[in-house]
Formats: sequence, C-alpha cells, structure tokens
Amino acid sequence: MAWSRAKFKGQRVWAEVDADGAPLAVAGRIAVRYSDKAGATIYQAGAGRVEPEGSAPVELPPGAAAPESPLPAVGAAGPAPAPRPSGRGSGFGSAGTRTAAQAGAAKTAATVQVAAASSAIRCFTDGGCTGNPGPAGSGCLVKFPDGRVIERHRGLGFSTNNVAELTAIAMALDELDTAAEPPESVAVVFSDSQYCRGVLTQGWKAKANVELIAGLRLRLRARPGVSLQWVAGHVGLAENERADELARRGVEESRRRGV
Repeated sequence: MAWSRAKFKGQRVWAEVDADGAPLAVAGRIAVRYSDKAGATIYQAGAGRVEPEGSAPVELPPGAAAPESPLPAVGAAGPAPAPRPSGRGSGFGSAGTRTAAQAGAAKTAATVQVAAASSAIRCFTDGGCTGNPGPAGSGCLVKFPDGRVIERHRGLGFSTNNVAELTAIAMALDELDTAAEPPESVAVVFSDSQYCRGVLTQGWKAKANVELIAGLRLRLRARPGVSLQWVAGHVGLAENERADELARRGVEESRRRGV
C-alpha cells in the first residue's frame, strides 16, 4: 500500500496512491491518514478535496479504517463529518437492491477506473459459494497490455465467500508469477469485495482467514507495482461479469464433487 503527501482542508495528510504516485480514487474517495505510524486511522476523503504534493510514494505500516465517519472535523469551527454513504461508503448501494441511478453511477465509476489502468496489467477477480459456507469457487481474468488474456477458475470445496474472494486474488497473482512478470510490473487487481480491500490494503484486522490474508499481504508487498482496487459488482462491467462466471464454474466443480 503506497502513500504520498497531500493536503486536505489545509492540513497535511498521507493519501493512498497507485504505483505511479497518482491518488487512488475509488467511488470518488481517496484514503487518507494523518499519521505515518502503525495503526493510524484511515479515512475516506472526497477526491476533489485532496491536493497531492507530488512527493515520491512510500510504504507505510498498516492503519485502521475509521469505523463510522468518513472524516474528522477540522478545527473547533470546522465542518462536521458528512454522513457515511450507503453500501459501505461506496454510495452505490448493494448488488440486487441498487436503484437505476446507483447502478448507472457504479458502472460509470468502474468503467473509468478500468480505462485509467489501460497501460497496466488488469486482473479481474471474483469468488462465490452456494450458501455461506457452502460449495465455493474462485475465478480470475488477467488482461496483459500486449493483448494476451488468461482465464482461470478453481473449485474450493466447502468454504466461505470471503475465502473464495481472497483465493481469486491469489490466483491473479499466480498468473503474474507464471508470466515471470517482475515485481515492479504495474498491475491493477479489480475486486468487488470490500472485505478483501479492507483486510489487504486498509488495515482491517483479520478475525478469520488469518493465514490466507497474511500470505496475500506478503505477496502484495513483494510486488510494489500491484495495486488493489474495489469496483462495484454486477453493474454490467464485462470483465467483472466474466470473473463472476468463472467463479460460478468453480462453484459447480465443488458441487459435482459432492461437497
């Protein structure tokens, strides 16, 4: 997880950035922290209010996601925090219950995110299960800038949705390893799991799947060119839908095994 110095409402902060040092905006918000110490609280700031200073990206120790408000008040007379949007802060609601406006906004945001990474290796991951826990599967689609496309799916047997989502990310990293991509190769992993982004890049404490998460954190640190971005699921983004299809293949494999 890379950070660079920026200003927010006149105060210096650390802002999350991609491998090129550009602020990493997800659903119109950028993760910011006021301290470079381990355990620092990470807030979600409106992208238009974050002013990058252009400093070189650095790795900081994990922080802790703010439990409720997107941002603290600034100064005694400063504005109060804005209400936290629905859908875990995305403002896009949840798959299956989104309004037409939310679905349109979610698809537009996802399309812009994917287009912005057009020069990078783009990895789309998804996981699922029938019941939770239940027969589980993972899928990934990896698109290289030279036009190569790799698709993979895996049946996981009896497992949970979160394990399937994490495993899909591991599968994408496996493909980078198989392709002998060097650690500095720029790649973006797109996942529709807020849980994965939280435990892998936002400093959320892992209460379950501890070994799997620890291993993925190590692998991501070993590949500084890789960033993980959240995109809303089931909004018509072709690659995300394909990753979902691959994950369902994995689920069917697990079901056929009788798990």
